[in-house]
Amino acid sequence: MPGATRDPLSELLDGAARKILERAYAQRGQWVTARLADPNLKQIAYGRERGIDATGPDNPSVAGGRGLNARSRWGRAFVRAVYWNHRNWYGTGNRLSNRYQNTYRTRGPLRVEIGRHVTAGAGRHAVGSRAVRVQLARGGEALERAERRAPRSHWWPDGGPRASQRDLRDWE
Repeated sequence: MPGATRDPLSELLDGAARKILERAYAQRGQWVTARLADPNLKQIAYGRERGIDATGPDNPSVAGGRGLNARSRWGRAFVRAVYWNHRNWYGTGNRLSNRYQNTYRTRGPLRVEIGRHVTAGAGRHAVGSRAVRVQLARGGEALERAERRAPRSHWWPDGGPRASQRDLRDWE
């Protein structure tokens, strides 16, 4: 998509996204979990400089705001980082590639869930977090059946109800 840019906050989360994806690739079909720490002061300031409230509510950039509930703007950035890395840095076997791919991954449905917020204990360095989990579904007949059931309009990059809309984004 010419002129499309990534969510700046999601770029901060590429490392965490790649770590959980590596684990999901190694355990295909199983949920893998991790904790997503709340944004720190530097990350909050980085967002503010770009007109983004990293501590704000979820902001899906799809019509009607339906779909995955990322629970917060920071959670949404993490989801975007996971999907972007899955599509652009896919590798072979159970590992991500160490170089960017020019072609998008088209197989291997990915599921991401963001859990409730947990406040950290008392203390100056206490940080809250959310549980996150990722699953790379197995392929085979189940995948092919699911693809046949989904209307073509729902497939990426054709758009559909879950296609991101630029005018609903909080970044340019």
